[in-house]
Amino acid sequence: MSIYLKVQAVDRIFNQLDKELGSFQKSTGLGCVANCGNCCLKPDINATALEFLPLAYHLLKNGEAEEWLELLQNNTSDKLCPVLNKVIAPGSIGFCSDYAHRGLICRLFGFSAMLHKNNKPKLVTCKPIKENKPEAVANAEAHIASKSNYPLISNYYMQLRSIDENLGEELFPIRVAIEKAIQTVLGYYAYRKPPTYKKVL
Repeated sequence: MSIYLKVQAVDRIFNQLDKELGSFQKSTGLGCVANCGNCCLKPDINATALEFLPLAYHLLKNGEAEEWLELLQNNTSDKLCPVLNKVIAPGSIGFCSDYAHRGLICRLFGFSAMLHKNNKPKLVTCKPIKENKPEAVANAEAHIASKSNYPLISNYYMQLRSIDENLGEELFPIRVAIEKAIQTVLGYYAYRKPPTYKKVL
């Protein structure tokens, strides 16, 4: 399967997830705390390379992939996500500088469930949401307990692995995952004509 088709397949999973997340949040009232971004500031976020393939492909089309790869390889002391907006300006939409191409973990965390003992699903959310939105958390927990539709982390990672087992299996620190995604895209197009955005006149 070509990189382009893999990117399309990942995007289809993301679109499906966005719809399920929207329904889950609408039913429960669960949502991020305004101007928080604490989860983006964690240095120990893990992800697969495959979930950042759309970002890497986007960077290649913009002619930025090699620049990003060089920055990642030369700045190994920084453990935070390289897509993070470190300075939030007034009117900014959030902490992610490329929200449309964020990874699967970025989409799932806070609004999904994970299977625990006896395959019992449990809400995965953060401390700020628990402290500031207890009613919504209670609604979400009841929603999950009632076996209504909700995003299950293992289901989405399984769908990812079905696209490319190698790229979708292993978890890496988020910077490494993005670096590997960029290397994969650059490697694929090393001897192929790279995609470019069509300019609108």
